[in-house]
Parts: sequence; structure tokens; C-alpha cells
Amino acid sequence: PAATSTALEQSYTPSTLRRPIVAGNWKLNPSTKSEARTLLKLLASNFLNHRDKLSSPSSPEVVIFPPLPYMSDAVQILEGTGIMIGAQNSGSQEKGAYTGEVAPSMLASAGCSHVLLGHSERRTIYGETDSDINARLHKCLEQPSLKVILCIGETLQEYESGMLAQVVDAQLRGGLEGVSPHALLQDRVIIAYEPVWAIGTGLVATPEQAQAAHLAIRDTMKAMYGEYSGVAETVRIQYGGSVTPDSIAELMGEADVDGALVGGASLNADSFTRIFDGATSADATKKMGMISYLPRELVAMEVLATKNALGESPVWSKKNRSLYWVSATEGEVWTWDLQNAPYRRLMNTAVGCIGLLRSNAPGSIIIAGESAMMTTSMVSTGGNPNNPIADFESGPSFLCHRPDHMTTTRPNDGRVDRFGNFVVGMYNQYHRSGASEGENNAGLYRLNSQTLEWQEILDYKFRVSNCICFSGDGKTMYFGDTPTRCVYAFDYSPDGPLTNRRLVWTMPSEMPGGPDGAQVDSTGKLWIAVTGAGRIVQINPETGVVEMVVYVDANPTSLTFGGDNLDEMFITTRAPNGGGLHRLKMPHGVRGLPEPEFGVGSSSNTSSSGFRGYLSTL
Repeated sequence: PAATSTALEQSYTPSTLRRPIVAGNWKLNPSTKSEARTLLKLLASNFLNHRDKLSSPSSPEVVIFPPLPYMSDAVQILEGTGIMIGAQNSGSQEKGAYTGEVAPSMLASAGCSHVLLGHSERRTIYGETDSDINARLHKCLEQPSLKVILCIGETLQEYESGMLAQVVDAQLRGGLEGVSPHALLQDRVIIAYEPVWAIGTGLVATPEQAQAAHLAIRDTMKAMYGEYSGVAETVRIQYGGSVTPDSIAELMGEADVDGALVGGASLNADSFTRIFDGATSADATKKMGMISYLPRELVAMEVLATKNALGESPVWSKKNRSLYWVSATEGEVWTWDLQNAPYRRLMNTAVGCIGLLRSNAPGSIIIAGESAMMTTSMVSTGGNPNNPIADFESGPSFLCHRPDHMTTTRPNDGRVDRFGNFVVGMYNQYHRSGASEGENNAGLYRLNSQTLEWQEILDYKFRVSNCICFSGDGKTMYFGDTPTRCVYAFDYSPDGPLTNRRLVWTMPSEMPGGPDGAQVDSTGKLWIAVTGAGRIVQINPETGVVEMVVYVDANPTSLTFGGDNLDEMFITTRAPNGGGLHRLKMPHGVRGLPEPEFGVGSSSNTSSSGFRGYLSTL
């Protein structure tokens, strides 16, 4: 056994200070460098500007273990994200005639921070013994910049025979032979408990089983290094074995589970990011004793079977007592007065979002089209909203060009701010595959209602703009990049850029989908459509707590408040299992705010009579 040290017996670290670590083992995946680069780009976009503060002790460490041919790409693409790079194995020799081997010094010089040793596949397929693993571990520890994740775990037969404690005890003693307590107290070695029977099988140890195994590991560490050395309490222990976004929070809720070694789920950037988020929230709950609240639950019903391919951007005109929304990819703008049949107009271009427009013509709106900003009146010139010819009547009028003029982007989400300007966020049309896969190339812009000039108002790029909405006083704007599953609040002024970003909500790891359109109610609460999850959530922006949930039997995309008293919620949805308009009467005291009109704001930059005169001619 390793020797104990009297001086180090005073180095006890409380378990609550162990920093979680989430690691992704890619194994022999993916098949090509191109696929690997795409995965790395998507992962980088999920973390950069959103989860890149990984140096904070309150945030889990993140490591990925790609195959060696992809390591240089990983180092390059993940630079600045906070994600560390590891190797899946290492040799026990420093240099010489050892064909096929890789020395720890080579890995360290290539940008590696961690080495994975003792994985069950190395033990069972390649016959690596505890002695082999121990030799490699010592060679890795000679490199000051390298940490080792030492994998241990029992087979199903060993588990069913009640041999868990004996197996992990033998593997720990063999793997850590000669390793000093100082190295362990300095966090040079992390233990990954991976029950062999759960790896790649879809089976997962229950949280209670994982906790029992991790306690057995700590008992062995106490026996090896002394009960009062602090080693057993300091060493971090990950769980590995078919970890998913749905299982991570419960696993991390156990006192002695300090992270996860993720296999198959790490090959999907969104799944791996969700696991990181689950580890983050569960660890915060564990450390701070945070209370989980049960939100109030409501259900919205479909009222119009419009079969929109991608319903979006609902806005309610109190003046016209009408709802307007779009079917984005079909280039349709719809309106409904809650009494007669809905009416649509074809724009002959994809439409990202719309806003109300101040004009003498009833039903006037501003439209963010794929190529230009347009205006139109959602009133049939034939005077009969049920006349099908009206779909092909006079088209929209050109207002100004759209921002950025890139073929890889188009307008997506947007709203008129409380000062009468139009804020529009762009969308990377190929963010998952194609010309700009994984790239943050979309910007957030404001169209000045007096000059019709665009101003970029966010100091970083993103992929999919959503959640754009404003507080009642107009001084706070909400925004999210959907693939990141994070929603932020910013200080907002009609003349300058967004400032003072703060995180409002990160989606729970077990919740599928992503944040889409959003709206603020009269009490300042934030309502977010979670597409892919069949629900709208009400968030308290001060606490991040979900206080109400509206379930939708479809894929919701956005929402707004309407009706005479603004106490009804209207929800757009998308195909394939949706596309209709849903409606809900809100509980007493919950209502929306009047939707502002483009060009009507109270600030001086929207008061030009010349511009209002121009609008009146449209």
C-alpha cells in the first residue's frame, strides 16, 4: 500500500468542494476527419460565449477524448471554449523502438491535459493488466501538466456475485501502487467507476447503486492512504456507463458522484451539452440545498388547424383586435380576428418574423423577409377574407434591405421594441450541416424607425436567434441562441448595444428540444416556447425558477398574449406533429402587455413626422 504522510493528514478537503468533471470518450468514432470537425464545431458553438467560464470552481470541468488523428483539430477548434483535450490511452515508455506507442510527453506537447487509463475495453479486448496500467499511470504523472482518469469496474457476473467491493479494491490497489498521497491530494488522478455491464448496453446503475460503489471506492482509499489523510474525501469519482441527459441529474444528486464519463452520448454535441448542464444544476442543488418547486400546470387546445409548416412570430393588435403570425418557410402571413375564418397572404419569400406597423391602413405590419424588409396590410382588397383569390392579390411593398446580406443566413426571430424600432435576429441556415455547419455567423440587429438604418447590437455571433422580447419598461431585452439551450437578459437602450448580459435560464438536461419564441407578461415574468418538448414555461427572471407550464399537444414555436383583456395566450406550432394555432385562457391576474408598433415609440429617434408621412403612403 502507498505510504501515508503525517503532514498531509491535515489536508482534509470537504466533499462539497470536489469539483465535478464531465468527460466524453469518443472511442473509435467518428469515421472521418470531416465528421469529427463538424462535431467539434457544434460542441464549440454550444460552449463559446455560453459555457466557456469553465475556470470557475462552481462549473464542472469538461474533457473530451477524441481518437489521436483528430487531436490537433480538437485543440484548434475548441480553443477558447474551456473544454480540455485528453488521450484515450498512453504508452509506458518515453521514447525508443516501440512501434505504435505514444509517450505521455508527446501527448502533453500536443495539447493534452488528461489521459484515460484502464478502460474496460482496454482490459478485456487488449488484455491490459493492473500492472500495465500502473506503469502507464506513473509515466503520465512524470508530466506535470497531465492528469489521469483511472477506470475501474466490475462485470455483471462479478456484480451479481456480490464482488463489487473486492473487484474495485483490487483494481485500485493495483492501479495506484506506488502513487503518493500528495499526487492524489493535488488532483493528479481521477477515478472513473464504470460497471462493465452498463457500458454500451443502455443499462444504467441506479443512483443508489452508483453511490454504493463510490463509497466502496472511498473505503479502499481510506485503507490505502489512512482514514485522516483527506485522500478518500478529496479524490473525485466519476460514474461511467450509458450516461444520458435523462439520467445525469439523478446520478449527480448522490453525494459521492462527482461527474460522468460519457460514451455514446458524447458523439452528439447537443446530448453532451445537456449532460454538462445536468451535472451543473445537480451539483448546485447538492451543494446549496436548493429547493425544487412544482410549477402550476395548464393545457392549451388547438383552435385553428392551419397546418403551418413552421408557424412563428405571433403578435396581437389591440387596435385591430386581430392576431397575426407567419408560416416562415412557406412565406405565408396569417391573420385572425377570433370571429371569422383566418386569412393569409403569400409573400413569395421565406418570412422570419413580423411586427405591427403604425399606419392609417388597418392591419398594417412590417415583415422581415429572407431578402428584404417589407410592409403590407392584412386586409383583403376584395373585402372578403374568405375569397381564395385574395391569397394572390397585391404583394408587399419594399421597405429596406435586410441586414448582413449573407446567403448562409436569413432573418428569424424579432419584435418591435418599446421605443418603436424593430429588433431582428438572424439564423444560420446550415448550422447543423452544409456550407456553415457549426458556425456562429448570425448577428442581432436593430432597424431604426427614423433612418431605416441597421445597427448590430450584440458583440458576439450565434446560430439561431430566438426568445427576443422586452420588459414592460423596455429597458430589459431577452435573447437566446436555441442550440445552446440558454436564455439571457440584457440591459437595453434604443440607441446603443446590449450590455450587462446575465443568464436567466438553462434548460434542464432531461428536457428535450430548445428555447424558441418568447414573450413577457404584465408582471415581468418570461414565457418561453420550448420546441421539441411540447410546452411553454413561465420563468421568474430573478430566480430562474419555472413557475408555470403550459402543455401543448404539438411542437410549440412561439407565443403572445391577446384578446380584449390580453388574458389569452396564443401559441404557434410547427409540423410534422403540429402546425395549428393553440389558445388558452390564462389564470386570473396573468395577462400580457400591448404590442408596440414600428415607428410609434416615445424616444426622439422615432418622432420624425417625415417618416410617419412616408409610412402613411404605404
